[in-house]
Amino acid sequence: MCYRILNIVDLEHEVPRELSEKGHNKKCSDYDLEFGTECLHLALKYCDTKAKLVEGSPDLWKVTYKRDLYTAESIIKERISQELCVVMDTKEEKEPISYLLEALRNELNHVKVACGALGYAGRDTQHILEQCYSFACVNFMTSDFHKTKKLLSMLEESDLSILYPVVVVSVHFFDFKLVPLSQRMENLMWIREFAKEVKKRNILLCGLLISYSQVGDMLTSS
Repeated sequence: MCYRILNIVDLEHEVPRELSEKGHNKKCSDYDLEFGTECLHLALKYCDTKAKLVEGSPDLWKVTYKRDLYTAESIIKERISQELCVVMDTKEEKEPISYLLEALRNELNHVKVACGALGYAGRDTQHILEQCYSFACVNFMTSDFHKTKKLLSMLEESDLSILYPVVVVSVHFFDFKLVPLSQRMENLMWIREFAKEVKKRNILLCGLLISYSQVGDMLTSS
């Protein structure tokens, strides 16, 4: 019995329930589910249905035993944690952003770091929305949340699986020599309330402040 990889956990709930409802006095046992044969044979034995196997496409996952669900889940989690998408404005200063990308690639050497720009239609990032679950939205010298909100809207409209949360980090570069850190923190306090709202839609949002002056000093020294 095959299920799409992102819907694979449905099998753990649907098959036992189906067997229980249609099996009547011939309910399958826990032993059947843990150590029994394939789901097809259980369905034929207990559900009084003419089930049969059909050829599936490569994006389908074949589940034989209940323990296969846990194996599949671990593979899915590993896969979705292997890519980070950095979203930025192409008109912003490139030096600090390039430094950020280099630091990410050095620290997360096992993770693929991809870059994208938010166009008017979001065409540059749309092609990776379906396969990336971790995003960093870069905002340069501004407390404006416009780009991050736009990214969140795109994610909500996409077909990402709801089984695993999407992580979005709103990165803000500031020069703390010009504006005190306390003032910037106050301007960004709204992110807490917004994070509570998007969490209801399985999106984890957090903010990150980076001192642009310190990054500039690092770039100069290097």
